[in-house]
Amino acid sequence: RSEGEEAGLKSVELVVEGVRAFGLLQGEKGTHRLVRNSPFNSKGLRQTSFAGVEITPILGDLQVELDIKESDLQLQFMRCSGAGGQNVNKVESGVRITHLPT
Repeated sequence: RSEGEEAGLKSVELVVEGVRAFGLLQGEKGTHRLVRNSPFNSKGLRQTSFAGVEITPILGDLQVELDIKESDLQLQFMRCSGAGGQNVNKVESGVRITHLPT
């Protein structure tokens, strides 16, 4: 938790525990808009605030060893597109790795 520069809170971090908590909160990810009557506005006008919400699981000391055969991976290299630049269509800057069995 960190205090705001003028008033209120600038950021908050909280932990939600329970069965399927991560899955149920996935729908809250993104930008939320809050419209309220601000006590700091002398005219009593509505104020709009925005909050970015991120949902992240706590994995703890999870250690997993993966044995992936190189023959199961497909590597694709592609050139960039979009606005110009001296390296457009010369440098392969995009990489896509696909695990073929899945």
